Amino acid sequence: MTVCPTFCELTEDAVVSKTKYVEYAGCGFWTYDVGLGVFLKHLIDAAEASDEAGTAWLSTAMSSWREAACIPDIGLTLDAGLSAEQRQTFVALAEDACARLANRASILAEEIVAWPMLDDLRIFPRGAPEVDTAPVVELGRAFIALVSGELPEAPDGKIWIYGTETGRQTYPCAPLDEEFEDVPDQGSRF
Repeated sequence: MTVCPTFCELTEDAVVSKTKYVEYAGCGFWTYDVGLGVFLKHLIDAAEASDEAGTAWLSTAMSSWREAACIPDIGLTLDAGLSAEQRQTFVALAEDACARLANRASILAEEIVAWPMLDDLRIFPRGAPEVDTAPVVELGRAFIALVSGELPEAPDGKIWIYGTETGRQTYPCAPLDEEFEDVPDQGSRF
């Protein structure tokens, strides 16, 4: 089933400075930026090792994944124009990234900050000494569900945030006013 989020305003108790929006074909979810960076690093590794590493679509995708992994305040929009074969490849790469991550219980911050992502930019682990991989694997599975049109709908009045230190969470949100007509890009809204 394809479920798309309702545009909403987060309530004042929601902390969004550490989150990014991931979107595909008008649907998406919020994610903790550290978890996103760790997942995208492993997705890039899987893509670079694949037979399709040199294709134009995957090279373009890897560039956007690198940016989203280490540049604050930008979200990630996955290309909605992918062919069915490209979507299958993306899912296979995401499954590979999840499998690699699942082989480890956690990743030390020292390792994370050493990963070359984009020029001199690195993933910022926000003071965490390590990142548990189980919530990152759950985030990877959310990517697969999103691209496959199977992302579960968040409970009424809530949004999903994946990849947090403790796994998927919900945060309250309030519907936007009916008068709101100009919907901004969700990747950079908050």
